[in-house]
Amino acid sequence: RDVELPNGFGNLQNLPGFGSLNPRTEGVRTLGTLWSSSLFPGRAPPDYNLLLNYIGGSRDTAIADLSEEEIIGEVDKGCRQVLLKPDAPPPKVLGWKLWPTAIPQYELGHLEILQELEQAESQVPGLWVCGNYRTGVAFPDCVTFGYEQAKKVAAFVKGEDSNEPPTAATSEDNNDDDATDSDSSSSVKSPFFAVEVN
Repeated sequence: RDVELPNGFGNLQNLPGFGSLNPRTEGVRTLGTLWSSSLFPGRAPPDYNLLLNYIGGSRDTAIADLSEEEIIGEVDKGCRQVLLKPDAPPPKVLGWKLWPTAIPQYELGHLEILQELEQAESQVPGLWVCGNYRTGVAFPDCVTFGYEQAKKVAAFVKGEDSNEPPTAATSEDNNDDDATDSDSSSSVKSPFFAVEVN
């Protein structure tokens, strides 16, 4: 339910912003919370708020060993530490999802992997390797990268790409010595995709 916050911000529904992040140094297990009903009015009944919480991460993999009730309890505890009064009403849980490998970790050697991907793409016309491990995990970064890659694919398929792909041979080309390259209908674009969205 909508509650008065202990920090002087007023009611939860009137929060100015879109969410909060919790540094590990704060001792809160929940990584962050999106204030969904503040961001998108009408997402919750008038007397309620919708909070989307993220918990776990590469530094807290043990969270995956907890039961659903235990995970929900940890999230509720974190919300009460950061956002809610301790005596706030219990939450109504709409759902939860466990992603064992949700966000790519840019660890040592990641730049070398990206360089190898770029080299492979340059050597194989029509190959695009896409995913949030290339340009960032934030949603706007993923959308921007996706649009840019889609433009490249469209240009390639239309034959506008300067790096022309090889054309597929037809049975006519193989069996007719008089066949020429002037028949453009036998020219086939062959794009290859490797797409992953985490």
